[in-house]
Amino acid sequence: SQIVSFSDYGKETKVAMTDFSHQNSRTATRAVALLLSLVTLLQVLHSNGVVAALSEAPNRTASTSVTDNTDGAEYESKIRKAIPHASIAHQSIDGALVQGGVAAALDMEISPDGNVAEIASGSSQENLLQAEFAHQALEHELRTSLNDLGESGDGGSGDAGSEDVNHSGDEHDENADHSGKDADDSDSGDDFDDDDDFYDVIKRRFVRKNKGLKKILDAIDDRTVRENAYTEIRKQASTKKKLDPDTWYEYTYWELHAYFSCERWFASNPSIYDSEKWADVRQHWNDFRDEDARKYPVSEGEPERAYQYTEGEFDPPTIPFFAGGAKGRGLKASRDISEGELAFKATNNTVVFTHGHTWRKFLFSLYKRNGEPYDSGTACDVLVWSWVQPIEEDGPLVIVADLDNGSLLNEGREDDPGWEMPNVRCGKEGDTMCMMSYYATKDIKAGEELLCDYADFASFHGWPDMGL
Repeated sequence: SQIVSFSDYGKETKVAMTDFSHQNSRTATRAVALLLSLVTLLQVLHSNGVVAALSEAPNRTASTSVTDNTDGAEYESKIRKAIPHASIAHQSIDGALVQGGVAAALDMEISPDGNVAEIASGSSQENLLQAEFAHQALEHELRTSLNDLGESGDGGSGDAGSEDVNHSGDEHDENADHSGKDADDSDSGDDFDDDDDFYDVIKRRFVRKNKGLKKILDAIDDRTVRENAYTEIRKQASTKKKLDPDTWYEYTYWELHAYFSCERWFASNPSIYDSEKWADVRQHWNDFRDEDARKYPVSEGEPERAYQYTEGEFDPPTIPFFAGGAKGRGLKASRDISEGELAFKATNNTVVFTHGHTWRKFLFSLYKRNGEPYDSGTACDVLVWSWVQPIEEDGPLVIVADLDNGSLLNEGREDDPGWEMPNVRCGKEGDTMCMMSYYATKDIKAGEELLCDYADFASFHGWPDMGL
């Protein structure tokens, strides 16, 4: 409990150092009190914590990676040098916090010993920079020590400080194969190559706790994309552990995204659904809708909570394919499509939810439909393939999802750097709203990817209006 308390104060103190213009003397005094506790605290932390912290805290511009064999003596020496600077009188800190020069000082790059060449030794700016360095060290040491407790089984359940601990309820195994099939334990791919500089100490610690994650990351060739995937997966794991499974019925769109670990799922390069998979999803939707209506009959005059958009069918001139990069799966033309031609439209595979909670329940029913290991993958797919829009003039917002390959239509944006131009749009030229029919805005060659600006039809800020 003492360590957790220090961690909470550490966050407050970091704010006090960086957002100096909004702090008062009481905050500054508490900052000094915290930093004075470093000497005692660092003496009891594990030696492994030195290695982990050394990879980030002392030198924000370091280009060399730190291995498990790093000698912590130099790091400890740097910490002890930083501590006295953090123990300056609170009056001096008060004066420094209101000086505009501090902002510039905090933005400067700090050298391995916590100093900056342009800052005079013993100045208020150096004191603050050294205090910031001490803070970084403390935060990393606390995180590492809490993780060590979880690994060793000390301190109760071992959950403290672990970002991949299961807090999602329902006995969900975070390490399960998200496709709904049994995971293959024969080749986890979790062994590390000493020459692989991508996995520093922090990454290795996290990846070892998440079986199969290394294989997912190693399959990403682009180093930047792999780094982004790791960052988002770890961030989402941290969000997930804060979710209370007993309040699943209140989860927002992005909380559902975290609960199902969707960042990990999409980083795994998921496969394209075949006809059998789509038939399974659609059959489950029909079963869900019927069971929901039976348990909770709709009052007279009220709209159905879930229904098919139409009974019509349409065979679009498109085929699914792997678009590559961040886009993943996509749609391309199976033949030449002329400008103005109908490329695809809503069919009997398009489903509508008038209540956000009914959609939320549908996702959870997909997730659990085959028992353990739970099917996060299908839940994630349907989640991101759903959107919010009105489907009639002056009508209310509803949630729409295509339970067919139409869901694979990727986004394009006009006059937006970094985006490809759209070549289909919802509605014909001059239409005032999207009526679920999509037309080519130019001649499209066979094999060319179809792209649509989602802003043509989707309400990006509509999820809260649906209770999500």
